[in-house]
Amino acid sequence: MTASDDGDYAHLSAKTRSALSLSDVERIRFIRAGTWITLDYVKNVLEQLEDLRTHPRVARMPCMLLVGAPFSGKTSLLQHFRDLHPPDLDPESQTTTCEVLMIEAPPKPDISDFYSSILDALMAPYKPTAPAHEKRSQVKRLFAHVGVKVLIVDEIHHLIAGSLNRQREFRNALKSLGNETKVSIVAAGIEEAYNAFNADAQMSSRFKPYDLPRWSIGPKLGVLLKTLESRTPLKRASGLHSPGMMTAIHARSESSLGDICDLVKEAGVKAIRTGEERITLALLDELNWVAPSKRKGHQRFTA
Repeated sequence: MTASDDGDYAHLSAKTRSALSLSDVERIRFIRAGTWITLDYVKNVLEQLEDLRTHPRVARMPCMLLVGAPFSGKTSLLQHFRDLHPPDLDPESQTTTCEVLMIEAPPKPDISDFYSSILDALMAPYKPTAPAHEKRSQVKRLFAHVGVKVLIVDEIHHLIAGSLNRQREFRNALKSLGNETKVSIVAAGIEEAYNAFNADAQMSSRFKPYDLPRWSIGPKLGVLLKTLESRTPLKRASGLHSPGMMTAIHARSESSLGDICDLVKEAGVKAIRTGEERITLALLDELNWVAPSKRKGHQRFTA
């Protein structure tokens, strides 16, 4: 094992230092498995979600609209919250409690498909061809039976894929389900979701919006990069938080949290495969990386 540039692998966390003894293949797998980072705004969102879960049942339950750019970490954050509250099987009553349920919105604003997604997530048997009102009744009964308190609907911007009438029907279905079951609904999507909800005064007043931030060059990004470096098992320090490296990573990722993390992962993998054992500006230049804004054109060109 080679000594790091700054001493006893001080650039790594204790857990990551222990990963240095793994084979290269195992270290690459360690990097690609990713890591959960509790950022300040993530703590804030998790606290708000927890408030929804513990909120007393009232006639008008509070709801949330989580808005963020593509790959900004919305889904990971919501999955983390869901995983903090897994279904609980009571061995005495054989009844499963599921306080937090997460689904993905159907590709178009189809109410029947929406209820089917909920029933699938609850692993409930149902007749796929049943009319929407029957599925809705079954969903209401199951919500009461398993104690659902928060329903998370990811990719809610799919609702704009239909006509204005279908969008209105879908919004009304969301409102009715929340009203009748006293369940808080958390909808998550990109900017278009915000616009679609604002088209309905009742939805915009009930769903409190929360915008996930984009990253800019500065101390917060420096802390994030230093944390990522501490969790990437490379034998030499990279100094990802230095001004030059920060600027290069920010430019290539275009301020998206998901792309920042993926770029560091891919650079870490290359650093292992080449034997460099650190991420440098030259290594970033050599990386087969396409910036987010150029991916669509890149795919079209290479098809």
